Amino acid sequence: MSDTRFAAEVLGKLLVAVQTLDALPSVKGMAEFLQSSLREVPGVTNTFMCLNGEFPSADQATIAKLDLHCPKAAGPSASTPLCVPEDRPDIQLVAMRTPRQAFGCLQLVIDDEAKFEAYQPFLVNIGHMVATILEKRQNDRSLATATAQLNRQAFESARSMIESSLDSLVAISPEGMITDANEATVKVTGIPRDELIGTAFSECFTEPVKANAIYQLVFERGMAVDYPLTMRHRDGTLTEVLYNASVYRDVGGKVLGVFAAARDVTEARQAFQSARSMIESSLDSLVAISPEGMITDANEATVKVTGIPRVELIGTAFSECFTEPVKANAIYQLVFEQGMAVDYPLTMRHRDGTLTEVLYNASVYRDAGGKVLGVFAAARDVTEQNRAAETARSLVAAEDLVRTVMGSASIGIVLAGLDGSIRVVNSALCDLLGYDEAYFLAHRLQDTVHPDDLEVALLDRTRVIAGSINKSATTVRLVRADGATVWVRRVTVLLRDGDGEANMLMMQVEDITAEHEAQEALAYQAFHDSLTGLHNRAWILDILAVDLRAAKRRGHSVGALFVDLDNFKVVNDSLGHAAGDEVLAAVAERIVAALRPGDRVGRFGGDEFVIVVQGLQGLQGLQGLQDVLEVERCAERVSASIGVDLQVRGHRIVPTASIGIATSTSTSTPESLLRDADSALSQAKTTGRARWHFFDDTMHAQALARLNIEDQLREAITASQFVVFYQPIVALADAHVVGHEALVRWAHPNRGLLSPGEFLEIAEDTGLITAIGAQVLDQVCAMLAEHPDLPGPISVNVSAVQLAAPDWLTTVRDTLATHRVDPARIVIEVTETAVLSLVDSARTALTSLRELGIGIHLDDFGTGYSSISVLRDLPVTGVKLDLRFVHDLTADDSQANALAEGVNGLVKGLHLTGIAEGIETQMQANILRDQGWEHGQGYYFGKPATTPLPP
Repeated sequence: MSDTRFAAEVLGKLLVAVQTLDALPSVKGMAEFLQSSLREVPGVTNTFMCLNGEFPSADQATIAKLDLHCPKAAGPSASTPLCVPEDRPDIQLVAMRTPRQAFGCLQLVIDDEAKFEAYQPFLVNIGHMVATILEKRQNDRSLATATAQLNRQAFESARSMIESSLDSLVAISPEGMITDANEATVKVTGIPRDELIGTAFSECFTEPVKANAIYQLVFERGMAVDYPLTMRHRDGTLTEVLYNASVYRDVGGKVLGVFAAARDVTEARQAFQSARSMIESSLDSLVAISPEGMITDANEATVKVTGIPRVELIGTAFSECFTEPVKANAIYQLVFEQGMAVDYPLTMRHRDGTLTEVLYNASVYRDAGGKVLGVFAAARDVTEQNRAAETARSLVAAEDLVRTVMGSASIGIVLAGLDGSIRVVNSALCDLLGYDEAYFLAHRLQDTVHPDDLEVALLDRTRVIAGSINKSATTVRLVRADGATVWVRRVTVLLRDGDGEANMLMMQVEDITAEHEAQEALAYQAFHDSLTGLHNRAWILDILAVDLRAAKRRGHSVGALFVDLDNFKVVNDSLGHAAGDEVLAAVAERIVAALRPGDRVGRFGGDEFVIVVQGLQGLQGLQGLQDVLEVERCAERVSASIGVDLQVRGHRIVPTASIGIATSTSTSTPESLLRDADSALSQAKTTGRARWHFFDDTMHAQALARLNIEDQLREAITASQFVVFYQPIVALADAHVVGHEALVRWAHPNRGLLSPGEFLEIAEDTGLITAIGAQVLDQVCAMLAEHPDLPGPISVNVSAVQLAAPDWLTTVRDTLATHRVDPARIVIEVTETAVLSLVDSARTALTSLRELGIGIHLDDFGTGYSSISVLRDLPVTGVKLDLRFVHDLTADDSQANALAEGVNGLVKGLHLTGIAEGIETQMQANILRDQGWEHGQGYYFGKPATTPLPP
């Protein structure tokens, strides 16, 4: 092989070797590769790479033996001489140098300098190539270092931004598992970061299914923007968020996962809701309008003023809400030109045609970039304001007229400042209080108010000025110039100026002294007896209830003394009712004089008085004895005081009283206590009158028996044990039957047939008489329906308790209708005593029955106090002479005969039906017939029977 060919092969191998160097991972590997490759160069026995003061790969022993040196220089540049010959022919140097930098040299140990020189140019090029590779390596390392540093800085900066973010930020794997999370996520979930990583992302939300659906949407679209979700904290706290997410990929575009951000919008939503609430609660019409003039939103006030539901308003032209759409559009365009419109007058139209005057204000609203998105408009209802302005103008124009009206008004009128100073006063107020105009102008309103009413008057004025009320009407006392007191009704109104500011008070003062005194009199009469001036029955029952409650709380007792005048009827019958009234008034004064301070007394009715003794400690032990003695002493004082001689119309009267005494227990009611006292009173009268008696065990037993009868009566009503007996009423001329009276009997299951005297009083006291009466009327109507040929009507007795029942009239009408009975076949009998206690509703009921055709008879006539007035005031069709008058009739002239004849004359004069009851003898029948009485009733003609007598 020729030297040239050999040289070519060597060079070819060297070029290949140099190209291989670039793929070697380290400088040491490069040095070792060059060392083995260059040995094939003729004349070269060994090769060493000297790189900046070091031999990367060499046998140190050989280097020492050959005495090789590798210079080192700081920061070698292209001009740095790193390959300096040492005048050694066995060592040849090849510089590793680029135009920019010197790296070192190749030190070749040669044994044939001539052969080496043939390859030296090629070896120099190889040195340049090695230097180029080293420079490239160096540049690549610098670039990698810089890139890594930049990446590290970017990562640290990004991580810092992620951690400092207030939004919840998480990285999520394609499987939906959290791979990383920031501190905000830890805070909003309450779960530490190391627990969050590896858990399902959807479990952080209250709606995992919805969260997963949005997560899948991210994979389909690449992102998700502003999806509302709610995150749950471990302690149950909920946070509303807007969810945003996007996928992230590797260099090749493969999706590695999702990066998600959740922004807390709880406060923003609350703020929005608050703002929405403010908009909805605004009384002004508020609308949002698109640039095209279409409504995009509206509040409730707009719905109200237009009458159009919100869903219909949205999408309609804004200008169509007004009576002048063109004008509204022109103003809308002005808003776009000027940015706003202020206080433009327009008129809005309601669907029903109602018009509302408004002031229109509007301004544009923009996005973050300043682009106009639309117009926000407000329309304030100024209808009333405009009317008020018009009214104010009218008031100013009519000021002279107002003064004229004030001057001619019959009630006092005053205009005053807010401080009470009087500015204008009319003559009526001057006349009412006796002051002239100069006095009022120099004083304030409160100067004429009674001292006891001053605080109320000032408070009333303050409330009006403060606006808590529009006007006030109070009743106060004013003091006249002469010191007299005047009761007035004062109406105060706050007046405002043209700007709506309060500036004056107007008061109307009306004299109501007479009205006030009348009301006081009515209030007094409601709880006082007009004859004696004492409290009445209603007051006694009310105050007794109060005293019993107080006694029960304190563990005390209350004493009740039932006082009844003995033989008082004799006074009325002999001296007349006026004399009886004088006796009652005198006795009342004497009772009051005999009482201790704190004891109470009232007139219970007729000649009965009730005394209430408070503060009894209880009737047990020594204290109980003292209480008994105290009550007895009270009874003794009252008896002694009443029993003093009394001169009445020239007659000497020695009044006496029977007294029943009872003390309360823990279960007492006003009714039961008075019932016990009444039982004791009955015992006192039974044992001789003019004495007092305590309610004892015997009377208690009687009371229990009474209660037992009451219970049995209730059962009897349920079992319909009451039956009706019929007593005939005849014509005295020939004794033929002209009617019947229905009389109730009790078919007691154990005691047999009981007369009314054994149960009727208890039935009336308990109110059970109403139910019994209803059953009687029902049986009577059934009898009439079954026997249409019965002669005349049937009379049914009705007590005062029944008449006072609110549904009694309805019951009568319904019963007649049920049995289809002609109302003319029924007569209602009421006693004179019952009539005296009738309330207005009962009188109206009797009138209504009379209008139906039902007869009204007055029973026991002559036993009451005002018989003639009853005949005048009630729709009475007949009168029944009391049996006591009939019983006293004599063959010769007598007072009873005269009274019976006088009553008959009255009956005939009033064109009433007259019936004498209680006729038991032929003599009585003859006398009454001769006096002119047409009808009679009594055992002489027939006893009560279960069936009426035929015609």
